[in-house]
Amino acid sequence: MWLDRYCAVCQECPDLVAVYEAPDGRIALLLRQTLVPLPEEFASLRRTTRSAARKASSKLRAAGFHGGFMVVQWQPLDTAAAVMRDWPCRYEADAVRRAQLAAVAERYAADERYLASQAQARRRAAPRPLGAPPPFATSAELHGLQAWYDAMAPSWLGMEPLLRRALVLKAHRWIAEHILIPAADGRTAPFEIRETITRLGFALIEMIPPDDRAVWSVWVGLVVGDLERAMRRPSADWNQAWARWLLLIAYSVPIPRERPAPTWSVKLTSLVGVDPYHV
Repeated sequence: MWLDRYCAVCQECPDLVAVYEAPDGRIALLLRQTLVPLPEEFASLRRTTRSAARKASSKLRAAGFHGGFMVVQWQPLDTAAAVMRDWPCRYEADAVRRAQLAAVAERYAADERYLASQAQARRRAAPRPLGAPPPFATSAELHGLQAWYDAMAPSWLGMEPLLRRALVLKAHRWIAEHILIPAADGRTAPFEIRETITRLGFALIEMIPPDDRAVWSVWVGLVVGDLERAMRRPSADWNQAWARWLLLIAYSVPIPRERPAPTWSVKLTSLVGVDPYHV
């Protein structure tokens, strides 16, 4: 049971943003650090959060708390979202940071639920598999792909201008729904997946304000063209590096010039010239 004196010792922990209490008496420590670190930040983040968690738990033990602890930053994002959504908050030091971390966890948890539901729906609808799934569809490869995508969140969410960010995230969702999920299920022939690429162009154009379409249509054309070339690889080569390549294509295409003169005359470069297996 949470007692008032625990709040006093929590105030001595500057990295502690909030404390949640489970129905069984366990408490979850929400620290100030990010929930989606970059790969190069994993080691330092682990050290920092371990130190902060040790300090907070030691002070709470000294104040008389005898229950179990968990650190929200060390949990899968769906678990972190559930904790911050369902467990009562017993202590809050920074409401703004708490709301930011909760929003990040909820967004990624919602994406994972959506993709899982889409995959399950396709499995129910298809009568039988057409063939073996590609290499990226193994459990370990999918887990690695998800971890990489989550780690790239600061890059995805930091794109400017806002229209570029919206278009790239739309492309990511479209790639997941129309390429990665059907390919992973093994129930859609590769040639059928390849034939859907042109639909992405129409979906992206619809998102662009009419006054900006003349400029951004160049960008859309490059994205669709690079995806078409990436999809020409044999399905046996569709591994995790290939899947990352697909998701990096829209991110890598440069922002179009304000007034291309004439349209399509400016030579823009993108990932088409990059070896996808060294991403």
